[in-house]
Amino acid sequence: MKRRMALFMSALLSVSMLAGCGADSSQTGSDAGNASGEEASSESQADVSGDEDVTIRWMQFQVEYTNQVKQMAKAYQEEHPNVTIEVEVIGDDYYDVLKTKASSGDMPDVFMTAGYNEIVTYKDYVTDLSDQPFVANIADAALECVSLDGTVVGLPVQMSGNGIVYNKKIFAENNLEIPTTLSELEQVCGTLQAKGITPFANQFKDDWLLGQFINYGFAGGEGAIPFIDGLNDGSAKIADTQKMKDIMNVLDLMLKYGQDKPLDAGWNEAAATFALGEQAMIFEGIWAYDTIAEIAPDMEVGLFALPTTDNAADTKLAADVNGVWHVSNTSAHPEIAKDILNWMVTSEAGQDFLLNQCQVIPAMKGMEFQGSNPLSQDVSGYIEEGNTILWSWPLWPDGYYNESGKKLQDYISKGTGDQETTLKALDDLWTNLKSE
Repeated sequence: MKRRMALFMSALLSVSMLAGCGADSSQTGSDAGNASGEEASSESQADVSGDEDVTIRWMQFQVEYTNQVKQMAKAYQEEHPNVTIEVEVIGDDYYDVLKTKASSGDMPDVFMTAGYNEIVTYKDYVTDLSDQPFVANIADAALECVSLDGTVVGLPVQMSGNGIVYNKKIFAENNLEIPTTLSELEQVCGTLQAKGITPFANQFKDDWLLGQFINYGFAGGEGAIPFIDGLNDGSAKIADTQKMKDIMNVLDLMLKYGQDKPLDAGWNEAAATFALGEQAMIFEGIWAYDTIAEIAPDMEVGLFALPTTDNAADTKLAADVNGVWHVSNTSAHPEIAKDILNWMVTSEAGQDFLLNQCQVIPAMKGMEFQGSNPLSQDVSGYIEEGNTILWSWPLWPDGYYNESGKKLQDYISKGTGDQETTLKALDDLWTNLKSE
């Protein structure tokens, strides 16, 4: 319980401390990286440079950065001609594939988790990176997310957030304000529907998205960690918790004002119809922008926190560290894998990958957000205001993230109304998975 509390406090603090961590540094991103890692990085360069041809297998779940990570690999290879980085990006079923690789002794050299409890799941495969130069650059707020039993075992990719992505043009043409309560959100939906505009593009073919959606029930309000501890010791029930009932009411609203057959639309279909202006809103995260911009480069979009009650004070954006890179302890070339992670933080080309190509909200000291992604800009604003909640799913039992989404899919497929049965099913799922 104490460890969970530490995890929670770190995640909670992350959204208010990130700007301070960057602002307190008197060095630029490049200078800060060189100051902490130049000497060690040079030593590492000597270790990894040579005539022997080496292949590093890299696997991650962030499909939004597929092209960028391949360009990153190319840039590193240009500086290290003997190294080949094979990139594998898997969206759906990422963890199923990773577990299969782990059980078959085929782990990639570098792999990704969401940090926190997911590190515990793969504790037998992570490498202690505490002595690596990049560790000095990790923002204090992000450090716990990549730690295990007092050691640093990963490099945090970025801060991120999700909520309601909206079409600014549609909102402006219909004189709509950003809603801060559930009633205001329903009023927005009613206005849009009366104008012949479908309010929501519902991407509910993807169980992972519904897993993220229900996080607003877990992390919303006060006492998220006591609630999760209560679920673990049996003293709390999802079916008895008002904030879980609130998030089901939000789901009902999105279904009422969404397109027909919401379970038929996954990421590609929902992003495409939203980008074409067929709906005004979609529940998604900052990663949605690249796909939307590819389809509609001139489309103006924004992101706001998902309202779950009629109290505006409850409306906070879910934001946290999004993705952690680990070096597998089964890697035949761990020093090279470590060098790649250091290179991303300390080299000009590596920082270009993170800040300019991926346009991340940095989780590293001395780096400042430089991107043009308007969704990231909005998330940064919520972070600076401290108006956020954590991503609680890394604290859930292994498998609950996707399986809870499947329970909501069952609810959607049977028609809305029987919330009690679904919430009880979520309780039973938690009980079953926590004991495995």
